[in-house]
Formats: sequence, C-alpha cells, structure tokens
Amino acid sequence: MLTLSVPVEGTNTQEEYRAVSRSKLMFVLGLLAVFAALAISVACGDDDNSSTPAAGNTTASGTTPVAGTPTKGGEITVQHRPFRSFDPHFTAFGRDISQQGMVFRGLYKLDKEDKMQPELAVELPKISTDGKTYTIKMKPNLKWSDGAALTAKDAVAAFQRTCNPVVAGQYSANLFNIVGCEEYYTSAKKTPAEQDTLLKALGVRQLDDTSLEIKVKEPQATFAIQLALWFSWPLPSHVVKAPGDAWPTDPTQLVFSGPFKVQSYKDKDNLVLVRNDNYAGPHLAYLDKITLKYIEDLETANNAYRNSELLMSRANQANLDVLRSDPKLGKEITSAAKSPSVQGLTMLSNVKPLDNAKLRAALSQATDRVTLNKVVLKDANIPTTTWIPGDLIGVKSDVFDKSIGYNPDAAKKSFADSGVAKDVKLTLTILDDAQNKDIAAFLKEQWNKTLGIDLQVEIVDSPTLQKKYEDEKYQIIIQGWTQDYPDAENWVDGLFNTGGPNNHYGCSDSKLDDLLKKAKANLNEESRKAQYVDINKLIAENICGMAPLYQQRIFYLVNPKLKGAADFSTSQDRYLAGDWAVEEWYLAK
Repeated sequence: MLTLSVPVEGTNTQEEYRAVSRSKLMFVLGLLAVFAALAISVACGDDDNSSTPAAGNTTASGTTPVAGTPTKGGEITVQHRPFRSFDPHFTAFGRDISQQGMVFRGLYKLDKEDKMQPELAVELPKISTDGKTYTIKMKPNLKWSDGAALTAKDAVAAFQRTCNPVVAGQYSANLFNIVGCEEYYTSAKKTPAEQDTLLKALGVRQLDDTSLEIKVKEPQATFAIQLALWFSWPLPSHVVKAPGDAWPTDPTQLVFSGPFKVQSYKDKDNLVLVRNDNYAGPHLAYLDKITLKYIEDLETANNAYRNSELLMSRANQANLDVLRSDPKLGKEITSAAKSPSVQGLTMLSNVKPLDNAKLRAALSQATDRVTLNKVVLKDANIPTTTWIPGDLIGVKSDVFDKSIGYNPDAAKKSFADSGVAKDVKLTLTILDDAQNKDIAAFLKEQWNKTLGIDLQVEIVDSPTLQKKYEDEKYQIIIQGWTQDYPDAENWVDGLFNTGGPNNHYGCSDSKLDDLLKKAKANLNEESRKAQYVDINKLIAENICGMAPLYQQRIFYLVNPKLKGAADFSTSQDRYLAGDWAVEEWYLAK
C-alpha cells in the first residue's frame, strides 16, 4: 500500500510469520496445507497502547472484543485527508483504502493477528489438490446497502474490474496468477472484440448465486491472502455495470457492503458515514455516524483536536516533542509501532536527468538519514537503506549504508561521474504540511552544501501529489510503502517489474524482472528468500526509482472517549488507528 510522507509505523520481528511460512512451504505441493498455514497466526503485533482483550464472543475482526462493553450509538468527527479515488479496484494509496474500507468489505479479511477470516464468505476457500482451483461459498441472502442482492456475480465482477485494461488496477499484478488476468490487463491496444474474448477467458466464474470458482496458473504460496485485500472486494454490478465503466466520483452515487455507507460528501471538506444495517459481518457497527473532516495540515488538525472538534487525528510529527510534553495530549498519543513501513526518495528514473544512476546515487549519498530522523523527525523512526524490511529477509537496516548511505565524499564523486551539469534543475514535490516542509528544507540545505544543487520545492495537496505520481509527472517525491501482508513479495511484486501496475518509478531492469517472476512462483522457502535478498539488493544499489530513508511509525491522537480505534491499531492501519476495523469503534459511557 503506497504512503506519502507522513509519520508511519516502525517494523517488528517476523519470526512468527517465518515459522508459519516454513510450515506452509514444506507442504505447498498440496495447497490445502498451504492454506491451512495461511489461516494460522502470522506476525503482526498488538498496538503498544492496546487494552487487554476481554473474554467472550469474537468480533468482526475475528478476535476477542476490547475491554469493556461496547455501546451502540453516538456520532464522532475525526481527521482524514481527501481521497484521490474511491475505487478499491484501482487505488493503491493508504488514505483512499482507509475510507473505502469503512464502506466496502470482501469475501475475506485479515484479523488483528493477520489470520484470514471469512467475512462475506461462509468459510475459507476450498483448494484443489493440485493447488490450481479455489472454490468459494458466500453467505446466503447478502445485500448491498440499498437492499439489492449481493451475489457471486458481484464477486466475480471484482476480479474482472481489477484485471480490466481501462481501469488498470494498481494491484492487478497481485492477481496475475489468475488464468487470463495478465493477458486481459495488457490488452489495452486490442480491439473491443478481442478484449471481450480475453474477458470471457478470465479464470473466475460464477457457479451459482452464492458460489464462485477461481483458477490459477500455478500453485502460489501467497495467492489465498490476495482474496482478503481490497482489490478483491465485490463490485456493485447493478451500479457499475461493466468491468471498465467509470467509477462515480461522488461516493453518494454508490452502494456499499461494509459496516458504514456514505450519507453525504463535500469535495475537500468532509465525508459523512452512517451505519449500514445490511452489513453482513458478525455484528453491525456500534457508532451511528462518523464524519471524516478533511484537514491536510496536521498542525491545523491537532489544534482542532485540542479544541475538542475531533476525537482522532494523525499527530503532527514535526511537533511531536511538544505533543509528548503536553500534560494532556501526551497521554493521548498512540502508535501502531509494529507495522512495517518504509519511506524513501522516490525518483522518476526513466526521464532525464534522473535516468542517470550516478545522479540518483549522489542524491542518496548526500542525504544524512540519521540527522534527518533525529532533528526533523524527532527521533521517531529508524534510518534504513534497505527497501524490504530486514526482518522479512534476514538483513540489517543499514545493509547498504556503504553503497548508498550518507557519504559526502562519495556523493561528490558520484555527481562528478554522472556528467550532469552543476546547475541541474531538480524539483521535490511535497504535501502542504509542516513535516514535509521541514524534510524539504533539510534536503535542500544538504544537497546544496554537498553537491551545489539548488533544489526547487513544489507544494501541493494530497490528491494532486497522488495524481502526479500515478501519471509519472514528477521528479522527486517522499513516498513509501506500508505492508499489506507479511511477505517480501508484497514489497516488490507489481512495484518494480518493468511495466508493473504499481511501478511509477520508471524502474526497468531485465535481471530484476527475471528474479521477480521466479520468486513469485517459487515454493522453496530457502531459495525464495535468497531471491528476495537479491531483488532487494538490485533495487537499493541501483536506486531503481527508490532510495530508502527510514522505517516509520504513525502517531495518532485518540480521545479516551473513543474506544476500539487504538485497541485495534495494527499493521493493517491505513490512515487512522484501527480504521481497518471501524465497526469496532464505540463511545465510552
């Protein structure tokens, strides 16, 4: 999941996940065993400030409830940022997925421990002995928020849309193992008749109103978990009637399958959600209404929180030391400290002048990650030069410090070797908030001092920045990735393949492409891990569009009256604490 430069979570050990991975890969020739392994506990620690779970019934998240008795009713207002797209089959950005996840849900979801749980499905999928056919049974009598029947036709339509060449879903590569998905996705230049033939050949079909079948090309250790992610959520096919149809820009024109539905929307102002009484999770949402107030600048948002206008906000990391020392607010800071997320210098590496690898290396070597973290980011993150978090593949966070880490002399040499003119024009595009402005000022000073470069800074709002990234109309941005599921594959597949749906870095390397293809189909854990170590090395040392800077943590301000948000804050947080389980939020009595 793509994240723009904001305070995001740090990493945790993945030993439990790796233990599961070892087990599942030993038995992967019989994919039933693989799926059994996926369904048991994998790594994802609890939030630092979580309450002790109470014994009793399981919640919609598949875990025991938070301490206390959740009460039904009440309205809250929380800070958010405007979405760029409300289409889950297209988007890759965390703030978009955060809002979509409040109103849409899928056949499966990951719970607090990253266990795969049925949501709209009756049970976990049945997998054929050869690992190539998945059969899914849905709950009977499912309904969209408008009362229309939600059937297997809608579930099938989701895969058709994510693989559609017009929609160009940014997570479509995650589904390329489905028979015909990649062929359909890459058919943009074919005739409508040819595209229709490819659509019909897609390996997803409806068996009856409540069941569907998915056929994959090869057994894949990580395929089942893709069915729990947003790009697989059922499509309201009575509203968006064809896979490539335009998605409504006004979310009030949609219908919903999740715990809430959209009541009203004001562009760049707010989104108002009310409980969806047709939600088919284990229980309905506790809250009556949630207003998402769009506030880009986190200092403004934090002031609104101080004034009791909001019950939750992202914390302004540029002012984190002040927040921590505040007698009241210091007690209300929470963070999902164990979520793997990495931010870096994202450089469009197929357009001049940043198509020059020596120039990219010079910029990386001229960036003091340690000082950036200590001074600008208030010592809240972990400086790093590895893109894939080290604990996933067994490397240290500073593994590439000697090659791309801070070294002014090496930076000067790389810049001289690049042959790029000293008056080269470079522009860093950032979000309009205090932290990003501080980062920009730091880079501008460092690069000028070391390389003599006069960095230009362009300040825009978040939808504009997302569009610039997706349209590849930028030079440098500060952006990163937050893990969707605990596997090295999630950090690279579709992001660094030549022409990958999420590859907006301009990264293209034939050796990298070959390794990515082999690793995705590899069922041997030891060699698969080695392949991802090599993949990580190629990305980092060639700075293939990305120079990692730091592993992050997200900090939130959460009012004690709002329960369930901090309690359910985990690696799955997309923008707000516990937003992946918004049905668990409630107001204390």
